[in-house]
Amino acid sequence: MPTRTGVILAGSLPSRLHALSALLLGLLLVLSGCGDEDGTSIDDQMRRGDPQGYIAGDGSIQVLAPAERQTTITLEGVTLEGHPWSSADHSGEVVVINVWGSWCPPCVAETPDLEQVASTLDDVDAPVQFIGVNYRDSVPSAFAFQRKFAVTYPSLQDDGGRTRAQLQGLAAATPTTMVLDRQGRLAARVSGQVEASTLRGLIDDILSEDM
Repeated sequence: MPTRTGVILAGSLPSRLHALSALLLGLLLVLSGCGDEDGTSIDDQMRRGDPQGYIAGDGSIQVLAPAERQTTITLEGVTLEGHPWSSADHSGEVVVINVWGSWCPPCVAETPDLEQVASTLDDVDAPVQFIGVNYRDSVPSAFAFQRKFAVTYPSLQDDGGRTRAQLQGLAAATPTTMVLDRQGRLAARVSGQVEASTLRGLIDDILSEDM
């Protein structure tokens, strides 16, 4: 007799249960996109810039001592206001890069913390530049988000992932916050939501270093 799924399971009760278990397992594998061959997993989607899913970070923190910093990042793009921006113009400053999207709950949660740190450092003229890298938002949507949270630092427009690709695969999670030292080298990275106290501590440690 057909089940409600329309699949006929014949035989004894144990055999029918075994068949049903196998069927459910197969459905779960299909729905979860576990196969790597067809590139349907969220990891594969992110590598392709596919907007169907995203990787949420776990809040892990990576800190690199000056002698360990081997990755130099130059970030360039166009701000939401339509102006060109380059990290090369901020040589000698600590640059804080935040990858975000208005649709991302951890991004929403961390934005007040980011703005708090950015505005506090700006008030004392600290040599620190914040820059956002928007992902998967239209310019009007990104502007609306920044107005809602009174964000004072600029963000780069999403250009299909090309600007984000300049981060050399080190910002796979959304959000990700990266701190570059005064030589443009990756000094610290938070994969996932960052808190104000954590971010301020990372920045202060890098500011205290000799150039």
